[in-house]
Amino acid sequence: MKKKVLVDAIKDELETFRSHDVDEQILSRIKNADLKSEMIADKLNINDLHILQIIGTATNIRISDIADHVPLTQGAVSKIINKLSDDALILKKHRPTNKKDTYVELTDNGLKINDIHNHYHQKMDQQLIGFADEFSKDDLKVVDEFLKKINLIRNID
Repeated sequence: MKKKVLVDAIKDELETFRSHDVDEQILSRIKNADLKSEMIADKLNINDLHILQIIGTATNIRISDIADHVPLTQGAVSKIINKLSDDALILKKHRPTNKKDTYVELTDNGLKINDIHNHYHQKMDQQLIGFADEFSKDDLKVVDEFLKKINLIRNID
């Protein structure tokens, strides 16, 4: 097969990948979950889920720490935290010895949503490992390098 044909095939596959809205699949599963308020799920977006995930994997995490883990500004993180708090997905707390820093933790609904999100990614990871077995180590190195270069394209101004 000619190189141009292969590049066109890769472009087609990448377009299919980009158009496959993973965010909507996760959010759809959350909407179908047994939450106390279905309206909560309608307000969520993928950034909200990532913030919940960070909170769910940490103990004693401060709002200021969360911005270090996501490609969002401190202001954007603060807005998301307030929204998640208003929707009763997280609790904001202060320590008796430290009134300046605000710590956050997941509520029961926040835990349920985070579990659905994590389960989805675990299932996807298992499938990736399964079909990666079909390729040699050298093949996977090529794919890795190729995807790294594709991600560099996204960073071009």
